[in-house]
Amino acid sequence: MTSCTQHYKVDSTPETIWAALEDAHGYLTTVMGAAPVRLSGDWPRPGSVARHEVCAGSLRLAALTIVRTAVAPDVLHLEVRAGLLGTLGVDLELEPWGDGTLVTVREYPLSPTGPLSFARSLPLMTLLKRRHPELLLRVEGAQPAVSLTGTGRATS
Repeated sequence: MTSCTQHYKVDSTPETIWAALEDAHGYLTTVMGAAPVRLSGDWPRPGSVARHEVCAGSLRLAALTIVRTAVAPDVLHLEVRAGLLGTLGVDLELEPWGDGTLVTVREYPLSPTGPLSFARSLPLMTLLKRRHPELLLRVEGAQPAVSLTGTGRATS
C-alpha cells in the first residue's frame, strides 16, 4: 500500500497552527479542494463530520471527513471517505520544536477498494502530499523540514 509522511518546521506555536486546523472550511478547502463544506457536530471534536467534495484535477467526488482523534493542540486524526478513491487516514501531529513547531503529516490508505484507490496510486498520493504545505503557508513561516528523515516521501 502507498503512504506518505511529511515533516514541516513552522515558525508558529502549536496553538496557532491548531487554530487553522479548527477552521474546517479553510482546512478542507485548502487541502482537499473541497467546496462547499457541510458540518455535523462540533469540528474538530471526535465524531464530527464534514461533507464535501474531493477534487483531483477535473475529478470531483462526494466525500466525507470524520474526526477520529483530536487532542488540542497536539494531534488530529482524520478519516476521509472518498468513494472510488477509497478511504484515507490523515494524521497531523504538532510538536514544539525550538521557537516553532514541527508538523508531521501522515497519509495512508485505510481501504484498498475502488478502481482509483489511494492504496493503488503512488501518483495520487504524491499529488495529495502537496496540499498540506498550502495550509501551513497560511500560518506564518512554514518551511519544509528538509533535514529530517522521511520528509516529503511517498512510499508503496
